[in-house]
Amino acid sequence: MPDSYIEFYKFSNGGAPEENTIYDEDEEVFNISFLYPLLGKETGSSISENVLFMIKQNVLGDKLYIPFGKDRSGNILYLDFNFKEPTVCACFFDEPDEEAELPYTHIDIADNLFEFLEMLEEYREE
Repeated sequence: MPDSYIEFYKFSNGGAPEENTIYDEDEEVFNISFLYPLLGKETGSSISENVLFMIKQNVLGDKLYIPFGKDRSGNILYLDFNFKEPTVCACFFDEPDEEAELPYTHIDIADNLFEFLEMLEEYREE
């Protein structure tokens, strides 16, 4: 695992972050509702929302992806390990990528986890 990922989970094992929004020129781009714990107790929902369970269930297929959070719409944040330093991406389930034959659209967000964390801001009330 990359150092950024290890440090991320040493600091916090999931939850709802205070700085949870990414803006692009004052327009909200992405709002994180929940960061998955590495391992958590079973919940009342049909899917346990923790990293290890989601990997076992192949939530994102058999690619080199590790999910670590989601937005309010259930779109998943994940690390793409197809690079030397894993990049931070999101998959939008309401927008299938027909060209890549995927049930979601893959969006690049940041070159690494540290850069992603630096992008986060508190939600701006309208």
